Parts: sequence; structure tokens; C-alpha cells
Amino acid sequence: MINSADDLVALSNAVSQGVTYAGTFFKLGGNISLSGLSWTPIGVWGEDDLGWKNKPFRGSFDGGGFTISNLTMDNASANYVGLFGLTKQAVIKNLKVESISLSGNRIVGGLVAKADSTVISDCEVSVSLIGQERVGGVVGEMIAGSITNSIVSGSVEAKSTVGGLVGVIAGGASVSGTNKATVTGTLQNTGGISGTVSGGVITDAINQGLVSGVLNVGGIVGNVTMAGQVSWTSNQASVSASGANSFVGGVVGDLAAKSVLEASYNIGEVSSTGTYAAGIAGKTTSSEIRDVFNHGKITAADFAGGLVGQCGENTIINRGYNKGSVSVTKNSASLLAKTLSTTEFSNLYYDNVLALVSNSEEGAVTSAELASANMATLLNAGETSVWVWNAGEMGGYPYLAK
Repeated sequence: MINSADDLVALSNAVSQGVTYAGTFFKLGGNISLSGLSWTPIGVWGEDDLGWKNKPFRGSFDGGGFTISNLTMDNASANYVGLFGLTKQAVIKNLKVESISLSGNRIVGGLVAKADSTVISDCEVSVSLIGQERVGGVVGEMIAGSITNSIVSGSVEAKSTVGGLVGVIAGGASVSGTNKATVTGTLQNTGGISGTVSGGVITDAINQGLVSGVLNVGGIVGNVTMAGQVSWTSNQASVSASGANSFVGGVVGDLAAKSVLEASYNIGEVSSTGTYAAGIAGKTTSSEIRDVFNHGKITAADFAGGLVGQCGENTIINRGYNKGSVSVTKNSASLLAKTLSTTEFSNLYYDNVLALVSNSEEGAVTSAELASANMATLLNAGETSVWVWNAGEMGGYPYLAK
């Protein structure tokens, strides 16, 4: 049982000495404040970038619904900064952390800096985080393992690869939860849930925090690559970018390398001072998008798209609609701003009052047609049943349901 700050310090010291606590169960006995303590994260990375002599925490930590608060670490050159520094095959659950202020260099997490094959569930994190790269409200870098039913609030900021829940998701890791924190990136790969997904999964996730960045900015994730998957997600807050070719999307900034985005939507405003802004994805390459919709306003200097800004090679887009307004520029479109000959798209619709240059863009329907039960039937197209309609839901427009 962990009953005091001294108990937590003792745990940290033991793990730093190489005690892994594999198979050991810890549980908080009450709320604990770490105010005034010089904190060493529980679990430490090794002596070099290869992780030589890593000392991870491998046990099970049950917060019991109690709170650890007032943790402060301020070292701009430090890596692996968090309540936990390194976990492997660990379990962390039912834990609240609040008034956490962390400043570091690489791999900074409000709960865990680097989580390897770790299961995290039912955690609430309130943080102020600042780092350079791989910074996340719950985890900075996640390899395998999972996060479920967890919530982040506060602020998360980094130069690159920064997300409300996780900085980078890789190795088949799966993440679900809600972000309410403001997320800010000053270079690339910024997302409300994760900065980068590389061969990982985001599902059942909601972003409600303001997201701003420069390149590859998404309400859910900035960059998805290596056959990453994003499904059953929604962005409900404003997303903005300031890069020249910003690739900003209500859901994903840049979707690439055989990745899949499905069953997701955006209702937040998406804007760029540069080019390529869209309701769903700023840019896609060799990937697939299906069952998506946008209700948010889209603005950009050029190449603003209701669904996608730039469709790169071998992009497939099927079943979706846009009812959000799109800024009128030379290369804007109510659905897909830029396409190539290898772009395949079908069963896409938009409100014809949004036609930008003419009504010639395929998929124009009247407002009444778009907001109808028949539109849900058309979107399902006999291929799926995820599209439903109810006059009292989503403003009377079709929406997605499992």
C-alpha cells in the first residue's frame, strides 16, 4: 500500500536501483501531494540512447481513484520526464494526477514518459507540459500496450510529435480516451490525441481541446503512417495551422503509407494561414478513408477542401459528406481540393449551397436531401450499416453509430 509521498519516493528509489517489481501490486491508500519534492521518475532509461541498463517499472499500480498532485520537474535538457519515467509490461489504472507541471527535452508524459507494452486504464490527468519532441498528456512515447478510458486536461506543448494523450503511438499500441487540453506544436506532427501514429491504433477517441501547429496538424492526430489506423473518433474543437503547406485536417493532418481512417467526423473549425486545410484530412497518400463527415468551417489561403486538402497517389475515399462551408480560393472544393489520376472516390456528397465555383463538382445535393434518412441509406450503399439518421441527432444530418 502506498500511503505517503515518502512511500512513492521509496518506490522510485528502489526501481532506480534495478528492482522491477514484476508481479507486484501497489495501491494508493489516499491522496498524495508531491509538493516541494525533487522528483526522480519511477523507472529510468539506461546509460545511452540504446537503453543500455534500462530500469523499468514492471509492476501493477492501482490508484484506487485517489490523486497524486503537485509534481513539478523543470529541466529543459532532461529526457524521460514524468511521474513514471519508463514502464514495461506494467499496469497503471484508476489513477488521478493533477497540478502536474513538467518541462523537459524529449519523451515527456504527464503520467508515463515511455510506456513499453504497458496497459493504462481509467486515468485522469491534469497537466502543464512543455518539451521538444514526443510529448503527451498521458504518455510521451508508447510502444505496444494500450490506453483506455482516460482523460487529459490542461496544456501540452512541444516542438514536434505532440499529442493531448500521447506523443507517438507505435508498435501496435492502441489508444482511446478524451482530450480536453490545449495542444500546441511549433514545428510538425501535432494532434489532439496523438502527434504521430506509426503502426498503432487510435479508436473511440474524442478531442475537445484547441489544437494549433505548423505542419501536419490534426484534431485527432498529426501524422499517421506505417499502416496506422484511426477509427470511431471525433474532433469537436478548433484546429489551426500556420505552415506554408500546412496539411491540417479536422481529424488527421497527413495520412500515409497504407494507413486507414474510418468512422470519424469533425465539427470544429479548421483553418490555415497557408495551404491544404480540410474537414477530415489535410493530405493523404497510399491510404484509405471511409465513412466520414465534416460539419466544420474550413478556411485556407488555397486548397481548402470539405473532406480532403490533397489526395496523393493511390488514395481511396468512400462514403462521406460535407456540410461545412469552405473558403473560396482558386483551388478550393466542397469535397476534395486536389486529386490525382490515381485517386479513387465514390459515394461522397455535399450541400449544393456550398458549391464554390460551379455545381459541376460531383456529389452536390440539396440541403433537404443531405439532412434526410434517405441520405443515410445512400451512404451505407448496401456495403455497411454504420450510417444512421434521427431528426433529433447531429442537427438532423446522418451520423455514425456502431
